[in-house]
Amino acid sequence: MNQVLLLRLAGPMQSWGTRSGLQLRRTDPYPSKSGVLGLILCAMGVVREDAGSTLKDLVSLRMAVRIDCSGVLDWDYHTAGAGIGIRKAEGGVKKTKKTGKFETLLSRRQYLFDASFLVALQGAPAVIEAAATAMRDPVWPVFLGRKCCVPAEPVMVGVTEDEGLLEALAAQPIQSHRPVKEGSKERVGIVMEHQPGSAPPQGARLVYDVPRTLKNPHHGARWVHFTHVEAPLVYKAPPRRSGRTARVDYASEQWKATRRARLDHDAGLCVFCKMPAEEVHHVTYANVGAEQVEDLRSLCKICHDACTQLEYGRGMRQHRVDPADPGQRDDILRQVGRLLHARRQGVRRALLERSRTLGADFLGEAPG
Repeated sequence: MNQVLLLRLAGPMQSWGTRSGLQLRRTDPYPSKSGVLGLILCAMGVVREDAGSTLKDLVSLRMAVRIDCSGVLDWDYHTAGAGIGIRKAEGGVKKTKKTGKFETLLSRRQYLFDASFLVALQGAPAVIEAAATAMRDPVWPVFLGRKCCVPAEPVMVGVTEDEGLLEALAAQPIQSHRPVKEGSKERVGIVMEHQPGSAPPQGARLVYDVPRTLKNPHHGARWVHFTHVEAPLVYKAPPRRSGRTARVDYASEQWKATRRARLDHDAGLCVFCKMPAEEVHHVTYANVGAEQVEDLRSLCKICHDACTQLEYGRGMRQHRVDPADPGQRDDILRQVGRLLHARRQGVRRALLERSRTLGADFLGEAPG
């Protein structure tokens, strides 16, 4: 009975080139078989010269790719060999004829940005288990096509039995950064490798991404066709960006409902000073997009300004301020005092300016 290995390929950048020239290197819009098998061989610690039998076993695996997020295609400008030169096939280092200096190779390279794929590999249990063992504890770091393309999350998902490729891909949930209703499903595209031994379906096409050797790279062809499956949707909090707080969609109905629920919970009063509350404050951004009542605190405007200013001074992500925490009360009181003092100074400056403009005596004739 065959098994299915599932891999999650998601990251800020990916590159899966199958038809690249030296100076113009494109990427396919989904992972290539040569790229995925190279990733597994890297995890196994297999060098190119010794890949023979291991590569042959991996090539026998049938592959399918679920396109959860297609990402965006864009280009980068790249240089290689600057200052050290580029080796020639016949030996030696390339030099420019005009200056005799080492030659630099200039190229444009295409990447997939913010894409996410679920890859399924089906085959004999012994081959699948060897690959799964390597992916759980890789010998070398794995990359998404090129060394500059690092995964954003663990690549290894799991191994399933008694399932076909489509069934295995349909059973795995799709991660959504927006709240979803229970039982929701989404229709997503699949790039399916055709099973050899029968005529390929209508619309199938040949792709040359089956690695035959790695020492002197050579690729064979396989038939792939496009299909769809429906998979369950699950909520996953969006990744946080270093140095920044997560973004809140203040226009969403979910946010408005949770905000109102928190204000009702606090009887419409500021949890710090008991004045009428005008705003709510995040004490955690862990559940952005699906905030809970306990993630928020009701505050009047000046108390909210005080808490926010304290957070900016300490680092918004690492040091959230909870106005309901007695241990933080003194710091918030001091910041409120500074704000009130600054506000009084601002009013005084405004009165002085208005008095000068009207030519009135500030103490006796300043307008109210």
